[in-house]
Amino acid sequence: MKTVIIGGSATGMGVAAKLKRLDEKNEIIVIQDKEYVSLGACGIPYFVGNNFVDAEILIARQVEKFEKSGISIINNTKATKIDFENKCVDFEDEKIFYDNLVIAVGAKPIIPDIKNIEANNIFTVNSKEDGIAIKNIISDMSKVLVIGSGLIGLEMVENIKHNTKAEISIIEKADRVLKNLFDEEFSELVEQEIKSQNINLYKENEIMEFIKGSDNKVCGAKTIKGEIIPCDVVILSIGVSPNTDFLKNTKLELENNGAIKINEYCETNIPNVFAGGDCCSSLSYLYKNSKTFYLATVANKQAKIIASNINQIKSSKFVGALGTTIIRFFDLELARSGENKMFIQMNNIETKEILIKDKDHTNYVAGQQELWLRIIIDCKTKEIINAQMIGKNKSVLRIYGLVGLIWSRTKVNEALEQIDLPYSPSFSRTTDIIHIALSKLI
Repeated sequence: MKTVIIGGSATGMGVAAKLKRLDEKNEIIVIQDKEYVSLGACGIPYFVGNNFVDAEILIARQVEKFEKSGISIINNTKATKIDFENKCVDFEDEKIFYDNLVIAVGAKPIIPDIKNIEANNIFTVNSKEDGIAIKNIISDMSKVLVIGSGLIGLEMVENIKHNTKAEISIIEKADRVLKNLFDEEFSELVEQEIKSQNINLYKENEIMEFIKGSDNKVCGAKTIKGEIIPCDVVILSIGVSPNTDFLKNTKLELENNGAIKINEYCETNIPNVFAGGDCCSSLSYLYKNSKTFYLATVANKQAKIIASNINQIKSSKFVGALGTTIIRFFDLELARSGENKMFIQMNNIETKEILIKDKDHTNYVAGQQELWLRIIIDCKTKEIINAQMIGKNKSVLRIYGLVGLIWSRTKVNEALEQIDLPYSPSFSRTTDIIHIALSKLI
């Protein structure tokens, strides 16, 4: 049985490795558009911030190790066309036939149509090469402009600030940072931290033109409000979109955003064609709505499901995701899980919510810090559908417990109010913030 995999990141290589473990006779060929596979792209900001100096650490497993296990990798090559009827993939001047096909091409950075966007000192955060280039160009004298204040943008800001004395500016189109993930109260605390770090923040604003200097490099950015932001390094982190342009106008069903439609078995509408990871739409766990999760955790889970279903061991299902995320931003730590306010409002879900502002542990142990928790429940089901936390000193790791409650669809009632959480003066208070929130909700 021959399986061809297009894409050599988390999903693609996860499928390849598990298929080989399940049956070493499986013939597996991976087509990858870069020299390397298994890039841990989430580590790029931390490489830029000098948490480690060898860029090869970003590679989880080298091509040679995969090939030693019998997995063939055709690297530095792009698949250009798929003939689904004849089960054939075209790349360059060659064709390769398959019994099963896995499309795991990931997502590509969104690059806005702005004058001079092609300049040499404008970067995305998508590849090992991006990380090396950004790290090499930024110095203490740099003026860095980060476009976008999502998770990757803020991680880049933090790491550049830690590693250099560069002047940093953030420009955000929305009216606040992290808008799609956290509620306004949480965004305000992050924005206060941005200010305290002497980082410039431009909200409800966007770049309309980059001002080009010498050597095809930009020296400034003109905003829609007429300001000129000086910059000699620009980092684009305004989001990503499914990398599926080559699949348009085919029989493969796509969502409006270009994501591949898959069912719970990670199958597409075409027999023997599977897909997973950032290039797909998946199920949201709570309401089974279609959603694209740009998360490595989802990609890894879907890789196992695809491999099992190809090998016909069992009918593995992807049951959905909550979009659980966590981020450190200087001393602040934020975590969240579940549906956001936009989805709740669009679907007219009647909810009850509580915001608790408390402390992370007892006052007689040094280092006590504020800890905030928001919980939203569905009034009809009495289940938690959203949890958000912000604090310090890893206190937001309580999100693990809350995710368990969301995942198990536990009812918020008097029994849950008595949940037996751990207590120690250096970790918590006798009545934890979770107990307080549950009590208020009841």
